[in-house]
Amino acid sequence: MNLPNTIPAVEKSIAMLLYLSTHELGATRTELATALGVTRSTCYRIMQTLLGADFIRKNESNRYELSNGLLPIARKVTMATDRFSKMLPILEDLAKDTGLCCKLSIRQGDSQLPILRAESPRLVSVSSKIGVRFPVIEGSVGAALLSDTPESMVRLLALQCKVVVPESGNTELVMEGISQIKKKGYCFNPGNNRWNIDAMSVPVYGSEKKVAAALTLLGSKEDFSEAGEARLAKRLIRASRDCSSLLVASARINRISNR
Repeated sequence: MNLPNTIPAVEKSIAMLLYLSTHELGATRTELATALGVTRSTCYRIMQTLLGADFIRKNESNRYELSNGLLPIARKVTMATDRFSKMLPILEDLAKDTGLCCKLSIRQGDSQLPILRAESPRLVSVSSKIGVRFPVIEGSVGAALLSDTPESMVRLLALQCKVVVPESGNTELVMEGISQIKKKGYCFNPGNNRWNIDAMSVPVYGSEKKVAAALTLLGSKEDFSEAGEARLAKRLIRASRDCSSLLVASARINRISNR
């Protein structure tokens, strides 16, 4: 995503780190310059900066790879992931009570990423893969994740979305979903997506009441009948509050331990 007021050299540095993260054997300067679409001299300056921070290093094969300077950052990210993994029992109880598959998604830039899932106890049900990226603006999950994001930024995200989804062609769909969140506490998407499945999402709040994740129920039209929608929404919101309480408590413990 190309946001305004960014620094191209920093963007290329991030791109280099991401490239090396997917190449186990590392890469040469020529390979990196080609992958990033920069000159060898520009690539050299970026590499020197990252070498100085110990973010990359030259291995015994004279190829460049990620280095130990990234460990503190990775450790911090791992701690954050661990916080979310503790929510799995809440998701499992939610799936058991509703009979539906549920998932927890987080935002990463212009993407939404499902990181936890609890399957429906039914023999046949709607489900969702973990670790697959979707546009952050998409569906009820997008509405929940962006519910505390300024409208101007939401519209920019929709405008710059390169994946063909209903929301990329109609920004008002995103705004309508966010409006549902603010009015009712949840967003219900009755099959208006690429998979024609029904989905209901609510935000999960972390410290300072900032949106940290989205909790979602997946099902069919029959699952979300008019009578069932209110019941499912009530149960979903309760599970979201439990997840939020867990996040806030975890953040409080971390603050105390870091003193």
